[in-house]
Amino acid sequence: MKFISRNIKLYFLIITGLITSSCIAQKNEQTIIFSDSNQIIDISSNLLIYEDKTQKLSLNNVKDKKFNAFSSNVPNLGISKSVFWVKITIKNTSNSHNLLLDLALPTLDNVVFYYPEDNETYGSKIISEEVSFSNRQYKDPNYLFDLDLKKEEIKTYFLKINSSEGIQLPIKIATKETIFNQIKKRDILSGIYFGVMLVMILYNLFIYFSVRDKSYIYYVIYILLILLTQTSLQGYPFQYLWPNIPQIAKNSLFIFPSLVSIAGIMFMKVFLKTNYYTPVLSKFSYLFYFSYSISIIFALITQYKISFIIMEISSMIVSFYMLYTAIVVLKKGYQPAKYFLAAWSIFLIGVVIYILKDFEVLPFNNFTRYTMHIGSGIETVLLSFALAARINVYKKERLEALKEKERVVREQNIILEEKVKERTKELNQVLTNLKQTQSQLVDAEKMSSLGQLTAGIAHEINNPINFVSSSISPLRRDIKDIESIIKKYEEINVSDNLEEKLKEVEALKQEIDYEYIKAELETIINSIQDGAERTKEIVSSLRNFSRLDEIDLQKADINEGIESTLVLLKNKLNGITLSKDLGKLPIIECYPSKLNQAFMNVIDNAIGAVKEKNLKSGKGSIEIKTHFDDDFIYINIKDNGVGIDEKIKEKIFEPFFTTKDVGKGTGLGLSIVYSIIESHKGDIIVNSKKNEGSEFIIKIPNRRG
Repeated sequence: MKFISRNIKLYFLIITGLITSSCIAQKNEQTIIFSDSNQIIDISSNLLIYEDKTQKLSLNNVKDKKFNAFSSNVPNLGISKSVFWVKITIKNTSNSHNLLLDLALPTLDNVVFYYPEDNETYGSKIISEEVSFSNRQYKDPNYLFDLDLKKEEIKTYFLKINSSEGIQLPIKIATKETIFNQIKKRDILSGIYFGVMLVMILYNLFIYFSVRDKSYIYYVIYILLILLTQTSLQGYPFQYLWPNIPQIAKNSLFIFPSLVSIAGIMFMKVFLKTNYYTPVLSKFSYLFYFSYSISIIFALITQYKISFIIMEISSMIVSFYMLYTAIVVLKKGYQPAKYFLAAWSIFLIGVVIYILKDFEVLPFNNFTRYTMHIGSGIETVLLSFALAARINVYKKERLEALKEKERVVREQNIILEEKVKERTKELNQVLTNLKQTQSQLVDAEKMSSLGQLTAGIAHEINNPINFVSSSISPLRRDIKDIESIIKKYEEINVSDNLEEKLKEVEALKQEIDYEYIKAELETIINSIQDGAERTKEIVSSLRNFSRLDEIDLQKADINEGIESTLVLLKNKLNGITLSKDLGKLPIIECYPSKLNQAFMNVIDNAIGAVKEKNLKSGKGSIEIKTHFDDDFIYINIKDNGVGIDEKIKEKIFEPFFTTKDVGKGTGLGLSIVYSIIESHKGDIIVNSKKNEGSEFIIKIPNRRG
């Protein structure tokens, strides 16, 4: 038993000796011993630190100062304007002299590494967040410095550190190969985190463009800002996104976390419908918008400590505010809130642990350092599930709503069918009345045109009739005088003195001026004949214009219809210069009276436009031209009147549209023209400029198709 006891004691002493001489950094009068080339030695707890509150001391000033040891595993110096000096004495007992010092806190602003060149002088290397990333020797966000330390050699190094963010000092030493292997593993894990977040961004962005639910776009913004915030803690955005813009790198850890919180609150309000379920809590969120904005402002004016405190306190309060809001909404029966609650609880745990680490309540280690990465990744996935569940809730609600609508529709169909029947009868009656009214209006327009036409015809016929009526009195007088001569001749007897009687007859002829009477009678008869012919012409034109006996297609000459129309409008054309260029046209099948009505309406409009513009100047003109090609007969009616405004040109053929004053037009004239041309399968084109005149081009097919 004694032998066994002795062996156990010996074994314990051997193990103790091995542990004492292990590769883990040992504290030997503050000298750190590096003994194993295959391991990474964490020297954070072995650091000696001096605080330079003046920010002006040089290395020579502080070398002999009293440096203090920190009891914590990773010194947490907080946010301070002071410059901190770190003294590290290292003895290398390993076979490798190619060592690296790794200060794994990429958020530091400036780090100056002092290394001994000989017994008296020190060289320095500067890595700063205030200069471009490309200036760094090692392209990694961490601060890496070469330790040229041969076997059994002891050297003392100094670090000069200042930063606007919180200063913590997780420092390790190892060979380059070991450090780079650790960095590679870190980058792989970070790449996985980045990939998960990027997939969530693209996935939710795709769903947003599919369903157009704004909660997805808020969520995408939220994830993107979380990604920028978490990767900024590792220095990746400065390395890859803005390596030449140090200002963003310096302020990113104050701006992005604040923006993340603002985006998170906005997403929560949309997702949980807080304006509907918790309106009071929803309004309370504006206080946080204000506090985070203040934090950003303090950061921009370099008051980083105040900015950090406001941001950290706000984040703690907001975390519990969002948790409480989700609980309240869930209690009110909104089921998607439970997914949000689960996701936010996990993220909240990460936030609390991370903040407690910053306040040194919890130790600085890989777990507390990356807990927000883990929490945010899980939260992102769970919230995506929450959004999917929200869509399912919407689908269920819509399905129930559709079923309810179907039931209501079925119940309403019977009532609607009865009402439709009643309305159909009413509409048929209304349609009949409308057709009658439309017919009456068209007839009214025709009567209006007929009234104007009648007035013109009356004026035209009045002149030849006046010729006839004014000739009647002198005709009677002359006939009476001739009758008196004839009577004188009748009074002559055979027994009378013939010579004497003839002298009396001649005397009577002289008395009544027989030669003048003969000439006057000729004139009167010619006047009566001329008046009769003119009356006949007007009547013939009127008959040709109206064609009342022709209701079917007839062969007609377009030029003849235009001439007849102009005869009837002759009275209105007084004071207007009329130019005609009527080319020889083929005889076509058409509705002559309808075409004549169309010509009259267009020419009458032209007369009105000319008179409106040239009433005083007397320079009005109308040109009428006809010609044809293989397909169409063209009738061009051009005037120099007031023209048509471009804004209303498309409306002139609409029924009841008129630019005339109330009572001066029905608005059916050109509408009837359009219908007539359309019934002939023709077309009408209008070219017009305001105050320059208008041209109507009527196209009538040569043959009926």
